[in-house]
Amino acid sequence: MLKRLQVNPIRYVESLESPIGIYLRREVFKQKNAADETLRKELYEKIASSQSADGSWTQLFVYTANNLWNLCLLGYNADDVSVKKGLKWLLAIQRGQYRGYPGFFVSPNRRETSIMRSTHYGEFGLGCTVFFQTTYAVHLFHLFGFDDNRQVRRAVKSYLQFWTPKLCGAWCTLNVLRMLIEHPLSAESQQVQTGLKYLAKRQSKRGAWKGFPFYHTFHALSKTSHALAKRQFEKAFPFIVKRQNKDGSWGRKERQTAVFLVLDALKHAQARSHKCQ
Repeated sequence: MLKRLQVNPIRYVESLESPIGIYLRREVFKQKNAADETLRKELYEKIASSQSADGSWTQLFVYTANNLWNLCLLGYNADDVSVKKGLKWLLAIQRGQYRGYPGFFVSPNRRETSIMRSTHYGEFGLGCTVFFQTTYAVHLFHLFGFDDNRQVRRAVKSYLQFWTPKLCGAWCTLNVLRMLIEHPLSAESQQVQTGLKYLAKRQSKRGAWKGFPFYHTFHALSKTSHALAKRQFEKAFPFIVKRQNKDGSWGRKERQTAVFLVLDALKHAQARSHKCQ
């Protein structure tokens, strides 16, 4: 699919001195060089040095989750000290309930909502605070290989008992669906099927989803091999081609995030097509 784009995004990606840039060069374009290894270590030191003693970053979920995501992008795994401390802090804030269902991650910091709504970065965003924090946390544990963690499974099981795509707004719907799509406990669930049908009804002829963030939805659908998701993904691809900027990027404000979402989605799609051959 990369070959079908109007502009090769490699030049834009090569200009990124960030965790996203390092990830895309390594995982999408298969580049390995000494400069990136040096940058990787520098970025790690900057992230690790700002971590609080309790494992969080300034006792804020948003900063903690984003920094853990950055460490994952840089290629650090669950054996890393900063990752261990950060994940331990996340488990410590899993004290909340939603409508009587347990397992929800809730930071006690009152600044969370305003910080969350002013930080447009990564794969999750802008929904209800409790849903944003819980889905993002479960996603991070998935990335670092803790799908079987008892506390993580408790959160997923709760969603499987009450969640429907009509429960909340578009961002909450997408955040929850993304989490359910990738966790082994829920990947083949009826909730995922229902969520994919819900999105299909909202996809226009051009490929976009009415009321839903386009790049985030495109990326979420790339995580599953469901036929419903594949059809929507392929229908949206021409819109991806059309919306590409002249420098090879996508988006306006948070271009790095948009570029990550598009290129990582295409990577997942390519991997699936190879498995089918």
